[in-house]
Amino acid sequence: MPKRSDREVLTGKAQPDPKAPRKLRRAAGEIECILGVMLGVSGLILSRAGHLWIGFDVFSQFTLHFALITGAFLIGLLIRRARLPVAMLVVLAGLVAIGAWPHVESRSPRALASVSGGERALRVASFNTSWLNEDADKVRAEIERIDADVIALIEVNPAARRILAELRRRYPHQADCFAISNCNHAILSKLPILASEARGQWGGPPFILARLGPEAGGLSVLGVHTSRFPYAREQFRQVNAIAGLLEKLPGHKLVMGDFNATPFSRMLAVIEAGANLRRISFLPTWPAQANLPQIAIDHIFLSPGLRLLEAARIGEAAGSDHYPITARIAVPLQP
Repeated sequence: MPKRSDREVLTGKAQPDPKAPRKLRRAAGEIECILGVMLGVSGLILSRAGHLWIGFDVFSQFTLHFALITGAFLIGLLIRRARLPVAMLVVLAGLVAIGAWPHVESRSPRALASVSGGERALRVASFNTSWLNEDADKVRAEIERIDADVIALIEVNPAARRILAELRRRYPHQADCFAISNCNHAILSKLPILASEARGQWGGPPFILARLGPEAGGLSVLGVHTSRFPYAREQFRQVNAIAGLLEKLPGHKLVMGDFNATPFSRMLAVIEAGANLRRISFLPTWPAQANLPQIAIDHIFLSPGLRLLEAARIGEAAGSDHYPITARIAVPLQP
């Protein structure tokens, strides 16, 4: 029988073997950070999976956020203390930074080029005024503040339609699709509109099309509003249909509106490739309620021959859940 130590005799307790290996303990928050990294990476993979099945394209809306989650929890894994709180703080700071980014970017115009001979500079804008927005006066004030040469208005509810008449002095040339089922858009222009057409229920999204005169080089302006999640298949059919229509449309084209898709989406890639357009917008515009928009779903596209003179900016929400987006472009004049 092994002898008991003096301490064991005095305390009556057995002492641990000093040579016995200690149990390895994971640092607090390590498992949570590993799971956070796995979540972020999985989201990034799914954000690209829309090219395999269009239903996955919804994850592309949050590509920036999945990248943020991945980076935040990787930082948590790299430090030794307060892993989880630090990771969560990084996520929170990242969300604030994403929301502040369009406001910072829009503080002052960022010139990219200057207009040259044979061109005309136009300020263009797109604004989803929101079907539920009851403050038509704020919408009118924001349209006047933006002072675009051409503006596409999306989701113009009955209460807001009265402001079109009030804006007639500033925008004498107007086209709308209010008489067509499922179409609630308008185009306001300081330059003459030679013709307009609209479609509500067809294979593509509801749109309003206005063809401007020679003062704008015969520019065709479209205001578009596609379906949104969870109607991914319908939205995919819509973007393919509008891309086909735009491809056949002659002359220079300016396409604006609420596409319910981000720059990482397959939806926008279809429009760019199928209609040979270039997207010039990238700033988050939705949601506007907390003044920290997270998702870029309102866009402006240009056809070849049109040039971007001033980077896209956002305006003020004016009671809508979207921010308007504006840019300055150069349009070639017809000889």
